[in-house]
Amino acid sequence: MAKNYELNYDWHRLGPTRWTEESTVTLQVDIDSFRPDTWEALTGWWAAMPQDGDLAYAGGCQFPTPVRVTGEHATARIISSGQDAFDSIAHYAEELRGVLEAADEDVAITWTELPHG
Repeated sequence: MAKNYELNYDWHRLGPTRWTEESTVTLQVDIDSFRPDTWEALTGWWAAMPQDGDLAYAGGCQFPTPVRVTGEHATARIISSGQDAFDSIAHYAEELRGVLEAADEDVAITWTELPHG
């Protein structure tokens, strides 16, 4: 079972400047799995959203195209801004965790909160 992403409201203090509603908030999702179904689940989840080029959109978030780094490792990002950015990111992090666990119950997910800009 993958570790849940825990919403941290102190994240607004991360980075060189204080968070405002105009700040961009990014959660990097690193995924490690030895099952090919995990990559297919990730790309299927991404492809099911409305898209504009290399970005998918849903619920106030942007999702750049996931990147498969190696056969066992992929990276994705969840990006949001505005008043509910942190809640939106937490919602989609949990949704993504569920999708990935359905493909591989032993998937390892690392959540990295990047400094906001």
